[in-house]
Amino acid sequence: MNRIPMAILLLLCSVVFSPGMAADKNENQAALVYEKAAPVKCRTQLDKLLFADWKRCNLPVPPEASDPVLLRRVYLDFAGRLPTLEETESYLADKSEDKYEKLLEKLLSSEDFVNYRSMLLGDALRVKSEFPINLWPNAVQAYSARIRAFLTGNESVKEFVSSLLLSRGSNFRVPEVNFYRACANKTGEGIAGAAALTLLGLRYDKLPEQEKKSLASLFSRIKFKSTMEWKEEIVYQLPLEKDEYFFFPGRVVKGRKGELPGEVFQRYLFEFYNPIFCRAMVNRMWQSLFGRGIVEPADDLSPDNTPANPELLEYLASYFAVNGYDLRKLLREMALTSAYRASSLSGKPEERAEAEQHFAVFTVRRIPGEVLDDMICDLSGAKRNYSSVIPEPFSYFPPDGRTVLLEDGSVSNAFLLLFGRPARDSGLLEERNNSITAKQRQYLFNSGELYKRTLMVGRRPEFKGKKNAEKLNTLYLLCYSRPATAEEKKFLLDEWKKLRGRAQWRFFNDIVWALINSSEFIYQH
Repeated sequence: MNRIPMAILLLLCSVVFSPGMAADKNENQAALVYEKAAPVKCRTQLDKLLFADWKRCNLPVPPEASDPVLLRRVYLDFAGRLPTLEETESYLADKSEDKYEKLLEKLLSSEDFVNYRSMLLGDALRVKSEFPINLWPNAVQAYSARIRAFLTGNESVKEFVSSLLLSRGSNFRVPEVNFYRACANKTGEGIAGAAALTLLGLRYDKLPEQEKKSLASLFSRIKFKSTMEWKEEIVYQLPLEKDEYFFFPGRVVKGRKGELPGEVFQRYLFEFYNPIFCRAMVNRMWQSLFGRGIVEPADDLSPDNTPANPELLEYLASYFAVNGYDLRKLLREMALTSAYRASSLSGKPEERAEAEQHFAVFTVRRIPGEVLDDMICDLSGAKRNYSSVIPEPFSYFPPDGRTVLLEDGSVSNAFLLLFGRPARDSGLLEERNNSITAKQRQYLFNSGELYKRTLMVGRRPEFKGKKNAEKLNTLYLLCYSRPATAEEKKFLLDEWKKLRGRAQWRFFNDIVWALINSSEFIYQH
């Protein structure tokens, strides 16, 4: 297949964003596209903790990300999509000082926020119909609807988690019981392991023996029985037969005779402030915005796994509890920090690893496979193609549906498998792989299907009747949420003038293909 002229590809590789771009603004003017000349400001109590940590580690205060970068960043993290052309042009034209805060509020109240957060929660809660979780599609549909209701109604995390722990009944009719059903190992040890990971950020096999025994003893009272309906299962809880003490992480809890196991664990989490639960929740949310947790891995808060900034973690945990376990408030507070507004360009390559660990530079990561698929489909207007592993009820997925709305972890396609959609077998964060691989690069570079999609981009109404310079600018706004630089436009238009015949006609499609292959498109930065 004929491809884009090598000179153009080399230009795109050298001009567009790349991690570790030179920080000398005189030598690399392209850096100004991605960051402001001024450093980030210290606005909040969280910022004070971040600035103090940077000073302690002798790390420079990072520059603030440019408006286009921050716009793209917040849409990807809070809406799971790129901004539309109209949204981009409106934001970049807005000169008000509080435009970022207003945009953040808009996204937090949007359906896109619910869609994307539901996908991430589905990973943690193991929403999957087939082996080894075996919820079956009826339960997947019910469980997913409950997760969406939690996010849509802005229910507190405390209320939502309590509803899961206290649940009893049919896994088709009482969606919350699927918290217990969604375990590959439904023994006391298996359910205890899932609860410890999901709610406490702790690995069951790393716990002291006494804590493991207490958790397993409690959750061994969760029982299951089949019904006459196909694939349905009843989840029930056996009450305690006597008063007994349970040694849970960080706290001894007295279980009362007649109390259900879910009630005991719910009291452990919420009767008094539980810093372990709060740290686990805020660390997981921080990881979703920054690509790494304050404790890393973000779902392993073992005592020997120390936080990069202990004061920051403790403040956030307390903030979360004091503000009623409000997920939106927590995420909003994180997105207003100097760390989230920071540039992703490293001042000194040798300091980058430490700067990322302490959030003095925004960590670059590949965009999740589902979001990347939606980005390409939104750009080209192409349809999706999904299928269930085993034909079951509710296995039809409309081709115009968004990929982030795929509720069932068993449903996938070749693209999602290649780009690391998690299997949802364990609930571990490491199941989702957002690194770039050689096979992914090969697909983006050589896929005939992807190139056919680029042919559809030029048919968008935004390009109708526009001159080449205007087309290029519009394309950059669609792909990168920024206008093309003068250097980019001049070089590309000069290359177009050198071409003749069919090559000149194909030029615009080749540019689309090259932009999709660029680091600036496929990375969150």
